[in-house]
Amino acid sequence: MKIQRRYAVMGGIALVVMVFAGVGIAEVFGGGGRFGCGPHFGPFGGGFHGGRGLDGDMPDFALKRLDGRVAELNLTPAQKAKYDEVRGHVREQLLAAKEERKKLRETVRAELAKESPDVAALNGMMKKKIEGVSGALKNDLDLLTSFYSSLD
Repeated sequence: MKIQRRYAVMGGIALVVMVFAGVGIAEVFGGGGRFGCGPHFGPFGGGFHGGRGLDGDMPDFALKRLDGRVAELNLTPAQKAKYDEVRGHVREQLLAAKEERKKLRETVRAELAKESPDVAALNGMMKKKIEGVSGALKNDLDLLTSFYSSLD
């Protein structure tokens, strides 16, 4: 297996993980239009556009793209098993993060709808969320490292 291809795949995996972390934080405040582009007004405005893009199938979409990249590597059965482990973990994490974002968004919306929102409490919730995302990314990087070490 060529080293350039390995670096490309590992870079792609790391990029997917980082993008989802950014999307997760941005999702808390609501996106602008389709795929988050375009102007949006306030933390929950829909801007000029309505839709959310992939209709909630973002984890499947990202994993399908990742599967395509990994298929180019012609993995051995042991490597495929390791990749399936990483893939399953990432999928579970993305789906759990989606539910957490929904809950956090509703909590933030409810707090901001109050006549005098507790900004300090919102600040604490956001910091806690950022620390959680950071911890999840660290775990993902450890999994990616173990997968990378299984490659030829």
